[in-house]
Amino acid sequence: MKRLANKPSTKLRIYLENDHLIMYGSSNESSGCVLRGALSLKLNKPTRLKSLSLCFLGKISVSWNQLGNGYERKFNDHRTVISHKWTFLSTQQNKTHLLSTGTHTFEFELVLPGSLPESTRMDKYYNVDYRLKAVAEKPAFSRDYVARRDIHLSRQKPNITNEFFDPIHLVNRWENKLEYEISLPTKVYTYGDYIPVKIKLVSLIPHLHINYVSCIFKEYLTCRAINGWFNGKNKSQRRLIEYTRKNTDRQELKMDSTWTATVQMHVPESVVDIQCDAHNDSVQVQHKIKLNLTIEDKQGRLYVINITLPIIIAITDSIGVLPSYEDIWQTLPYDPTMMLDLSTDCIPPSYRSIIC
Repeated sequence: MKRLANKPSTKLRIYLENDHLIMYGSSNESSGCVLRGALSLKLNKPTRLKSLSLCFLGKISVSWNQLGNGYERKFNDHRTVISHKWTFLSTQQNKTHLLSTGTHTFEFELVLPGSLPESTRMDKYYNVDYRLKAVAEKPAFSRDYVARRDIHLSRQKPNITNEFFDPIHLVNRWENKLEYEISLPTKVYTYGDYIPVKIKLVSLIPHLHINYVSCIFKEYLTCRAINGWFNGKNKSQRRLIEYTRKNTDRQELKMDSTWTATVQMHVPESVVDIQCDAHNDSVQVQHKIKLNLTIEDKQGRLYVINITLPIIIAITDSIGVLPSYEDIWQTLPYDPTMMLDLSTDCIPPSYRSIIC
């Protein structure tokens, strides 16, 4: 008889030093990163377990539809890129482990290779996911304790050099009627940043009206047709991050007059809402800000000036963040007790198990 796993349990929890891990450099040069944490099992009474384990799994899931012989077939490709299991209490025939009342903790650590693909979401086409799953297996006819945690794996672009942090100024002229200047403080932004898009318009003829200015922040994803995927054709997708519109009440510009404004765009703080720029063998992720200036002349004719500004979304917007190989392992000392103290659990004692 198959036992049913319970809902995510308050008894069994996975605590992580960091659930957003960063690889520095390309897949060929990165020295990887370290996954660290502690598994906590809180028991209100002495409890018998058959086993206690934790699994880390990374998978690539690819799906697409292909038309052939008059009908459409759905193709799926699932690949495991990494799999690791920690066994804290092993299964033994006709024996169980008796754990005392209290909180039992089990530390774990795993060095992740720098060649792993970044966490990526491309809806129905291409997804890279990493997940931890812990199972405390109980004797027959008892519900197991189960806990899960998602891990996000990012890569800091290795080619972000100093010039990307210089201010951006785009100056152009539209049909000898209007001169415009668009500026950004830098090309590189990170989670939670605000992007001030400064606009300056200079009228070269009289009686021009500015109706409104709209700003669109988009994410562009392209999945490459490798490994026989997508019937040999790349798949592309766009995702709207933010849209804003600034009305100007048809403000009139006189000859040689100047109009200025600033539109604020916001980079989401969550990795769920926006992904970092990526460029690898399987997928490319890019970001752009598009400005639309709607202008009306004295005859009432409407014109739209479209301006595109490519930007970079990175893990950090600091210069010189690439650590040396030796420095990657010299992070702050890992203290699982301190980490658990910051949680809702009490200070955990060392676990005790008795094989019966």
